[in-house]
Amino acid sequence: MFTRLLNESMTVLGRSITADAYGGQSVSYTTLYTGRACRIDTLSAQAQAILSRSGIVATHKFFCEGDMTIKAEYVLVAKGVEYRVVNPVDVGAAPATTHHLEILTRTPS
Repeated sequence: MFTRLLNESMTVLGRSITADAYGGQSVSYTTLYTGRACRIDTLSAQAQAILSRSGIVATHKFFCEGDMTIKAEYVLVAKGVEYRVVNPVDVGAAPATTHHLEILTRTPS
């Protein structure tokens, strides 16, 4: 039943930093997961204000199955838009049938 609520598809990109021969660094992204079902909610101004009091700047919340590892430096791509992960929350206290992730993200400005 939970999967029926996941009406979007996303790709998860992992970030890695590579040092070059001159002491500089370059950032690259690697596809970790693709075609994963999700739901995207836009956070209201009130919800954004409440989160900002805790130091979290977020514009959207993703919901997805809990079988992935998501870190704060990852990028989620859905409908051609990139969303930077700012706070992934594993909601694992519930039974396995409702185990899911809630991922706070922001779109780059």
